[in-house]
Amino acid sequence: MFSILDILRKYKEEKNKLKLQGLAVESVKLDEKEDLTNKQISKTKNTPGDFKSKDISISNALNRGLAEENIKLIAQSYDQAFALAKKLYNPHSEVNSGIKSELNSFIEKTVGLLSRQNKESLQFCLSAYAQEEDYLYFHVVNVCFMSIEIGLGLGYERWRLVELGTAAFLHDIGITKYMDIINKPEKLTDEDYNKIRQHPKYGIEILNKLDKEFSRGIFDVVEQEHERIDGSGYPKGTKDGDISEYAQIVGLIDVYEAMMHNRPYRNKHTHSQTINMILNNKSVFGYKIIKVLIERIGIFPLGFLVKLNTKEIGVVFKDNLKSPLRPVVNIIYDSHGQELKQPKQIDLNSNPVIYIEECLDCLKSPNKRQ
Repeated sequence: MFSILDILRKYKEEKNKLKLQGLAVESVKLDEKEDLTNKQISKTKNTPGDFKSKDISISNALNRGLAEENIKLIAQSYDQAFALAKKLYNPHSEVNSGIKSELNSFIEKTVGLLSRQNKESLQFCLSAYAQEEDYLYFHVVNVCFMSIEIGLGLGYERWRLVELGTAAFLHDIGITKYMDIINKPEKLTDEDYNKIRQHPKYGIEILNKLDKEFSRGIFDVVEQEHERIDGSGYPKGTKDGDISEYAQIVGLIDVYEAMMHNRPYRNKHTHSQTINMILNNKSVFGYKIIKVLIERIGIFPLGFLVKLNTKEIGVVFKDNLKSPLRPVVNIIYDSHGQELKQPKQIDLNSNPVIYIEECLDCLKSPNKRQ
């Protein structure tokens, strides 16, 4: 299986090669946008030699360096989130108000990290669980991270992103009462489902024990995230405008994340199957949130392996909001299946005859998740 660590190693080797070639780049602020203009690139000092345009550009080498650093930071945040989820979603631990402070502090930091407009967190959220028996904790963390991503796409102010992230982290807190059911290796029975449908009510009870002063928005998510705008959800069959926008976001991401991963009683769905199911249920989830999901996460999410019509295999490196089917791809295997010593980058939006033929799978995340 391909590994992001291998890709990052190749990127690091490329940067070292560029240094050896005497390619000096003027200092660039870390928070600058991903693409340097041609004018900026022309200011670099190049040594003699045919540095071909198909090679990875200097700006891309810089961006990869930033991406590598972002991945390290997100890995640390993800590990912290996983540990917090295990603590909070442990049915045998005593509920205490101190964990609310810990959760608030974590969400504040996470919002700051994800607000940098990088998408490296998606590589973690969409990769396979390291330990499938811990799927609930991974699910909680992934829903939190991706819900914040949707909030960013909706233009939420920081305080709303924090509130949404907190709500998303707590959305399934009531399920701790039914751990024996959700961990069954076989398909759940109707009786099992009827019991599980009570978990929003139990979740509200837990929130009240944690802190009755949680915002109304957070209570709404725990109570409503399984409601659907056509009234087909539970526990109350609430419809459309009576369901909070936070709950609509978390409800959609909850389904999206679950379908993209294995469960004890079924295998995961492919990304195309998941997106098609969601698009075929616009009356259930609502067009506005679906649109932002596709815009922010993409038809082909960052970090996914794709096969082009040229038979080359690459990694989705950058999405294209105007043309979600035509992202920027880093080619790592040629048409004969041979690994490239130096990856090449193709912007599919600038190469209309080249397109993605098949989406393979998400690369393994670099964090340990122990």
